[in-house]
Amino acid sequence: MDIGTITFGTLLSDPFTGHRVSQAERLEEVVRSAVLAERLGFSWFTVGEHHFGERDVISAPPVVLAAIAARTSAITLATGTTLVANRDPVLVAEDYATLDLLSGGRLQLIAGASFFPDPYAVFAQPPESKADRKRENLELLLRLWSRDEHEVTWEGAFRPPLDHVRVQPRPYQERPPVWVSGGSRPESVHLAVETGLPMVFGTTARPPRTHVPMFDLYRELWARAGRPAGQARTGAASHVFVADTTARAREQWREYYGNYFRGAKLPAGARPFAFDFDDLVGPGSAICGSPAEVVDKLGRLHELWGHDLHLLSIDIGGIPHGEVARAMELVASDVIPQVASLGADRPTGGTVGGRPSAPATATPAGRATPAVPTAAAAPVEPVGGKA
Repeated sequence: MDIGTITFGTLLSDPFTGHRVSQAERLEEVVRSAVLAERLGFSWFTVGEHHFGERDVISAPPVVLAAIAARTSAITLATGTTLVANRDPVLVAEDYATLDLLSGGRLQLIAGASFFPDPYAVFAQPPESKADRKRENLELLLRLWSRDEHEVTWEGAFRPPLDHVRVQPRPYQERPPVWVSGGSRPESVHLAVETGLPMVFGTTARPPRTHVPMFDLYRELWARAGRPAGQARTGAASHVFVADTTARAREQWREYYGNYFRGAKLPAGARPFAFDFDDLVGPGSAICGSPAEVVDKLGRLHELWGHDLHLLSIDIGGIPHGEVARAMELVASDVIPQVASLGADRPTGGTVGGRPSAPATATPAGRATPAVPTAAAAPVEPVGGKA
């Protein structure tokens, strides 16, 4: 199982000191975290996309990832998630093809829809059209990046028709790997299987067993469609904090994690989230403890979900960058080596999102690329955007 990290660049005051960094400082912290993640051996660095929130500084993931690409050379650069339901897929194709070129073919794109109401209001998109927009825009994006279709002629419900359009520039990869994000509803699972794409589930905050039906449904539908079992790749994510001891980790993180949930914006009609640290960290999907405890919980989650990649959301709640870096170092030294073999016995072969799923494959640039996918989130900050 591959281990990556994911960030939304959440900007909050430190609940202990009251200090709040500027937006520019927060974005620089994100870039520095990516550089550190590559140096430490994380497989993925993933950034989310949120709009119009006072606590969010990443509304343009391709810009942030381009800055990271300029200061890294090997780590996979992923989105968690790209709001294809809310954005023009023609512009998505152009922006992310540019990023793929700048990064030398390191892009992985997770396609989703906004979990929050503001984009639908500001972009004049009825929320009830979310699933249809996601499907239509994803299908168009895949055609725009296809090597089999030189020019695209297309007509749909949510944007003007296209007449022999070929977007430029073309991606560095034959087709950048695309994933479908999802949560607790089956629509996204059906979309992923129909398009032959891997799946990333937002698995934060709800009890781990509640996510099992969606993982199982994806694999069941995949097999029923006659697709190779080794291509049924899945990813997940958790809020995580690690320190030298469990007691120290929980003492440090309790206030930061509560700070993260307090005052969070929710979709219309959603019930306020009742934060209970012990429920989230104990039987829940959040992970907090010593490296050994993190290894144990990741192993138990893998037993339940059988997933291929796990993204760790560490930099939340106003936690200082130095503490984030220390947690990342502990994960790299004491967690990643212990969980790397999880899932190694699963069948492989074919392609996953456009990239070979054999153990490792050279890209056109000659770089060895891990074979496993990407993922996503939370009821407050859905890593993967939800669907």
